[in-house]
Amino acid sequence: MRTGPALAGLVLLAAAPACVPATYNVRAARAFANEDARRAIIDDRAAELDRAIALADEVLARTPYAPGDAWIAALRLDDEEGERLRERFEEAPPYDGAYEVPLAKLYRAKIDEALARARAPRPAPPAFARLFDALAALAAPGGDVAGAGGAASGAMSGLPAAWEALAEHARALAAEERTVARLSAGRPLGAPDTPEIAAARARAAARRRALAGAQRDVAAAAAALRAASAGREPAATIARDALRAVSFLLRMHVEALAVAPYVVKQARRVARGEPGYAAAVARAEALSRVLEAQREALSACAEALAVPARTPLEDTAGFEMQESLLEQGKAISLDAVHLRLKSDVELLFFHQIASPNSSGGINDYRGRTRRLTYDVDPVFMVGGRAMITYDFEHVRDAARLNAGFKTDRLFSAGGDIRHDGSLGQLIGLNGVASDVFDIGADLVGLRTSLKVARFTSGNVAEIAVDPATDRDAGVVASAPFQLLVRQVDVGFDVTKLFPEAADDLYLEELLAGFRYMDYKLPRIFYELRERDPGKGDIYVFERQSPAQSVTSRFYQGGFSLRLGSGEWPRLAPFGDLGLYGGAGPVRYAFSGELPGGEREGGEATMIAFSGNLSVGLRLRLTSYLSRLRLLTELSYNVEAVGQGIVSGINATRRGDETTYTIGRKIDIGGFDLFHGPRLLAVLVL
Repeated sequence: MRTGPALAGLVLLAAAPACVPATYNVRAARAFANEDARRAIIDDRAAELDRAIALADEVLARTPYAPGDAWIAALRLDDEEGERLRERFEEAPPYDGAYEVPLAKLYRAKIDEALARARAPRPAPPAFARLFDALAALAAPGGDVAGAGGAASGAMSGLPAAWEALAEHARALAAEERTVARLSAGRPLGAPDTPEIAAARARAAARRRALAGAQRDVAAAAAALRAASAGREPAATIARDALRAVSFLLRMHVEALAVAPYVVKQARRVARGEPGYAAAVARAEALSRVLEAQREALSACAEALAVPARTPLEDTAGFEMQESLLEQGKAISLDAVHLRLKSDVELLFFHQIASPNSSGGINDYRGRTRRLTYDVDPVFMVGGRAMITYDFEHVRDAARLNAGFKTDRLFSAGGDIRHDGSLGQLIGLNGVASDVFDIGADLVGLRTSLKVARFTSGNVAEIAVDPATDRDAGVVASAPFQLLVRQVDVGFDVTKLFPEAADDLYLEELLAGFRYMDYKLPRIFYELRERDPGKGDIYVFERQSPAQSVTSRFYQGGFSLRLGSGEWPRLAPFGDLGLYGGAGPVRYAFSGELPGGEREGGEATMIAFSGNLSVGLRLRLTSYLSRLRLLTELSYNVEAVGQGIVSGINATRRGDETTYTIGRKIDIGGFDLFHGPRLLAVLVL
């Protein structure tokens, strides 16, 4: 049997044996999350969701039954037959060997085959008109199931109506919630509800109460089934047959719910370009709601029937495929473990860009006599890394085991570059302690990155400047260039709070958080003052410092985002944008006017803004059916850092208004620029 996402959709919790909750799971994500959004596939899977709901009704409420019926015995699906069915569907349209076949389709096919047998001529009239009646007879007082069914208990008599009510109220609730969302779209945050919105909310609340009531009725019926006596025939056979049928329906619903979120997501993607397809989104959402309501009822009844049938749920026909719940749990855990191999090729340039407007206003530097230039060789680096990760529910790559697996630099020239993503290591933890800390950070949505770049080849030159014209007059001194840049980003991925809206906006990631930067360079500071106090438009040169080594250290807040379509297209562009602002301490010195050439020292808070922009192209090289994923990204990244010191504020009063402007400031004559291309290849096993 294929070791890929064969059980996409089956989620098992070790703390709740014999209980199969429907929720997001990593196997479904691996099978469906990165697929291309294709209408034929979406329509086929949506039809399977619809058919699953209809089949549950048909099996329970519209198919005659007699103890030991052949159609009940036909409800079985083992690994061998499952593989045969999958291959048949994979090679046929619309899958055509390129898309994963959901397991719900296999279970649906087996139920269709069984119902075809049920419709065949019978040698004798069936004992019960429907399976619901057999369940009622099983739970009858005294366990009398002779004839066409005994007297049903009060709880069991309400089960058919409760089953119908589940679907009715679930569909209506989905419709009312869509109405509320439609009427609320575009309204200001916190605005009071309009009468129409309030009425829709009230209808939705009424449907929730009705749905909860139907679920209570199902729970009462399940309690009656759990207490049923099946010590003699035909009660024992009815209990076993009913458990077989209900467990098979339960497994089909679990598998359908695994693929349902991806049907909705892919339908939304198609609807972006085809507005008329929005109805398919609403339909898939409603079907998901009904399936979940039915799944809860089926789960309660299956667990209850396991008692009189004396059969653990994991040993029933519904879970014969993959042998047992324990084996399925092992398979899911194995599929959640990945080996990530990353190759990184990067070329990084550094420049200081002279700008008369780098610190706001128009800066007139005429009068200065020196400036610095940097002639820096770029850093070229080829790196690689191996990492083991584990997917928890809802969080991909949550556990990252780095220790002993990572290698950053395979080859470098002109310096080196290091990338890391461990918050634990950033705060001084090592080994297992760092890994455990990172797991906790990932689970709450924190994302971290560290980039350290070292430039070791180049020169910094001091240039004489004509104070009258601000033109260069020649090099007066030079020295080897050395630069170590460290940047740490820590942020919370806000898209986790609104995943559907983020997908519609092509937002792959939106991090709000903190950035720390530090690096050390030779600098010359220029002090400038307002030419016309109170205007803040033009600043003129006042004095300059000697060349000195200065450490820039900034603590900033801001955001960064990635725009793109994710990993599901074969070829997709993406872009990154980040804006951060903050400040940090700086020490500097100006030449004093005292005899002996003493220097006037100072400490100040330097204000800094940093921004990054990149554009790139992502290519997926492996098929959607492959557990192995190979992605490549080619991007060009630009990051600029502007910094300066406010050393004086002017307050200008005009009538009743007071205007504040920067009266005096210190800057470095431009901004620092880091840029270059990067090629990233990631292989996930």
